[in-house]
Amino acid sequence: MVSKVFLLNYNKLFFLLFISLCCVLDKNIANATNNYTRSYFGSILSGQIANYNNDSALSASFFNHANKINPKNTQIYNLALMSLVMSGNVEEAIIKINNYEKSLGKQYNKSVITNFISFIKKVKNNDIEQALEHLNNSQEFLITDSMKPILRGWLLKDLSDATKALDEYEYKSEGLALANIYFHHLALIQNYHNKKDLSRKTFEKHLEVFDLDKLRSLYFYESLFNKGKKNNKYISFFNEKYPDHSFTSYLKNTKKLPKNIISPSQGISEAIYNLAKTLYSQNMNETSLALAQTALYLDPENHIVKYLISLNLDGLRKKELALEYLKKIPVGSYVSWNAHINIAELYMDLENYDSAADFLHKLKKNNPQKIEVLYKLGELYHVQKKYDYAIKYFSDAITSLKKADNRFWYLFYSRGMSYERSMKWELAEKDLLYALELSPDQPLTLNYLGYSWIDLGKNIDEAHKLITKAVKLRPNDGYFVDSLGWAYYRMGEYKKAVVELEKAVGLVPNDPIINDHLGDAMWRAGYKNEAVYQWNRALIYKPDNELENKIKFKLKKGL
Repeated sequence: MVSKVFLLNYNKLFFLLFISLCCVLDKNIANATNNYTRSYFGSILSGQIANYNNDSALSASFFNHANKINPKNTQIYNLALMSLVMSGNVEEAIIKINNYEKSLGKQYNKSVITNFISFIKKVKNNDIEQALEHLNNSQEFLITDSMKPILRGWLLKDLSDATKALDEYEYKSEGLALANIYFHHLALIQNYHNKKDLSRKTFEKHLEVFDLDKLRSLYFYESLFNKGKKNNKYISFFNEKYPDHSFTSYLKNTKKLPKNIISPSQGISEAIYNLAKTLYSQNMNETSLALAQTALYLDPENHIVKYLISLNLDGLRKKELALEYLKKIPVGSYVSWNAHINIAELYMDLENYDSAADFLHKLKKNNPQKIEVLYKLGELYHVQKKYDYAIKYFSDAITSLKKADNRFWYLFYSRGMSYERSMKWELAEKDLLYALELSPDQPLTLNYLGYSWIDLGKNIDEAHKLITKAVKLRPNDGYFVDSLGWAYYRMGEYKKAVVELEKAVGLVPNDPIINDHLGDAMWRAGYKNEAVYQWNRALIYKPDNELENKIKFKLKKGL
């Protein structure tokens, strides 16, 4: 388990991060300015609510206020520190620790978070010997003991000592993610100590069996040793295997190579970033965000950290903040293209469609044949129900294809949806069938085509097979289970329909269409009182006008 590998004490860390006092919280209380919320207990409660809402900056404000009133409450103090770090105010957290140490003197006991921030401060100030001593003497650290050898390796002045430190890193028993981190930093530390040939050999051994988890190593290898040469074995392999990857485009177009790691501070920033990225992949957004913010503090020019911060903020539903970090990534960075696409997606998530359109059209002007941009434009207009525009851009993306292979099933699937929504069924069916031909086990296509056939009352048996296959691939997708229930309904097997649709409602309880379907099935199965209840429930979840009118008619007349 990654949590076992990366966290010194899982329960203790999350106790520092969050204290949940109640299950149902008023999300607006944290914005209040009355005397209660600025009192000691009011500030604690408001800080907890801000944490619940993933608002680190606001929670830091409330916890700081409570800590000033009662500085001896170490739990509130630690929560304030963690909130400051998660919101990117690492310098403020350092100042807070300094003031706290002065005020309490010998009574001050360092915690996991204070130990970590104190270490970061020493690294930032280039107090290498003190940082190394602090690392060696700290028993409780935000980063698990298994990562300490990597940090120690960057602090030791002699390469042989650094290599011995890295040898203490038990990557072989801790999984593939840690093995990647080990070889990545061994090569970087060798290069830092000017052992270029040794570093190159380590990188090449590491890259011999390549997967995308090693992309960061390939990035440094390219900048340190290949420098744009086209006949390199490892770069050529990547370009051939991933021709549409953003890094392939970066390699073709970049003229500005990234700077090398030239200080322990930058090396430790890289190590903390690697750890934060691994935690992000395990959906540990809070801890990943805290570590990523410290990595950025140590190396403000490490733009990929900004990208990771934005991903974590998006995962914590802080989309406006995620946008701010993406906008800080300069054009030319190897993550800038991914950042551009994510900016458009965040605008769409925020329903800021005008900004999304402006942004995407500017991208299109400079990248007229770029499939990702054309696809995003199609997606943008589809979600706004401007299906003619959506079809145009999906079609432009398809025209830009050199070859329609299984990687591009989603383009035909998406255009098929837009055709179906614009009542052009023959064209929709053609696209959906072709998407299925390209990728026969794609559950989205299986479900959409099957459901569409059922809704039209055609190919019922074949539709049932498609949807059954989709449900087997995604058994916990409520929308797929709804399609299966609706298939049984159309086949006249109403009791089977009720069973499946009840499952679907359990998986997606607040969808008006699924609730309406269950009501229909219950009525046909003879459970008329239950059907009326279900239709009324469907109305609670704000169906569109057409469905609302249909439900109200059924409540009056039945089926």
